[in-house]
Amino acid sequence: MFIIHFFTGSILGIISGILIGLFLIAVIFSATTMALMATGGPSACTPESGELQITQANSDAFQQKWDAFDAGLEAGQAGSVTFTESEIASRAKSWVNEEDAPFEDIRVCLHDDAGEASATVSVVGFDVKFKIRGTLDLSGEKAKADIEDISIGNVPGFMLAPAEAIVSRALEDALNDQEIEHDYGLEFEPGEATVSGTP
Repeated sequence: MFIIHFFTGSILGIISGILIGLFLIAVIFSATTMALMATGGPSACTPESGELQITQANSDAFQQKWDAFDAGLEAGQAGSVTFTESEIASRAKSWVNEEDAPFEDIRVCLHDDAGEASATVSVVGFDVKFKIRGTLDLSGEKAKADIEDISIGNVPGFMLAPAEAIVSRALEDALNDQEIEHDYGLEFEPGEATVSGTP
């Protein structure tokens, strides 16, 4: 009886009760969110070109195109380079293998106004499906990502705000490390993306 009186009758008890309540809510919210993340999830993005061909040859093609494009800019020549969904997805897969990143089933889909990617990521022992859609602004000194939509597992939209903020911050931090040496433009068309550049 004394313990009940302490937790309900004193200022310290009221504060302790609030903190314990908030802690329990946080634990329940986290557990619920993890359960929703690990069950089901968004469907994989649908490529405009029909079927993705994720191969080492396509990854190599991406790298060769980019190296030639970049060499032209370094030599003072304006130019552009176009990548297919398969080339971008293949290069992303190669990067995952090189970095031993915890991603699988990577897909990249390019629409007429934005790019879309889906994958499965391993988070604390759970496989979580996610899909992200957005664009990339390459016109300034630093690249800027504009995320339009994120889907993670079965997490409903109203619970995604913290995840969106974390992803946005992580992308911003990653992009801030990349200096843009030339003036670039990026355009999307169904099935492909074109990067233009001037020295």
